[in-house]
Amino acid sequence: MNIFICEDNKEQRKSLEKTIKKILIKKNINGKIKLSTNSAYEILDYVNENKDKGVYFLDIDIGQDINGIELASKINEIDKNAIIVIITSYPNMSHLIFKYHIRAVDYIVKDDIVSIYKKIEECLMFIDENLTKPIDNEHITIENNQCLEKVKYDDILFFETTKKRTIALHTNNSYIEFRGTLKEVEEKLDKRFSRCHRSFIVNKDKVIRLDKKQRILFMEDGSKCFISILLINKVFNI
Repeated sequence: MNIFICEDNKEQRKSLEKTIKKILIKKNINGKIKLSTNSAYEILDYVNENKDKGVYFLDIDIGQDINGIELASKINEIDKNAIIVIITSYPNMSHLIFKYHIRAVDYIVKDDIVSIYKKIEECLMFIDENLTKPIDNEHITIENNQCLEKVKYDDILFFETTKKRTIALHTNNSYIEFRGTLKEVEEKLDKRFSRCHRSFIVNKDKVIRLDKKQRILFMEDGSKCFISILLINKVFNI
């Protein structure tokens, strides 16, 4: 797991780093502190640039024009799978988690050292056992009026918008239409898929030829997917 810390108090931040590292070793948890800072904006810059799924330990009062709850909300907007842990001196502010719709797994109050250690240990063990394991990440489940079908990512050629709020999924052997938008589909897919046009998302592994002049991708079954002018260079580089 990639761990991020935002705490404005330098001594408390160093103590939290030490505690987390000690627990990771003690409990044999595969994790690493990727960034520990007093700056909410440094965290947001990293999340925007890297899009890594992370575990975020955030203090509420971080001494800036943005507090830890607001930071958590912004992180959730970028990374919908982010795991948030609020660690604070304020025991009576947990209601803000609901107000801002924060996806927080714990609200840890800074009281005595022994209690904090135990709570962080329990939190990290829970995250490791329940939230960082891949969840059926090799399939997408498609539902329409006729069926509920699980389709392997490896079998998918591309998704295409056929009419308003209707998507078609293409494989070598099937064609499935279902209700939805490409934006909703895109959020469920992994890095092997790429948006190339407002009407197409393609499986990059299934592309056999790119015609830059005509702005067309040729898929392994002979299908053609269009590339928008704005995305041509991005798609070519990919």
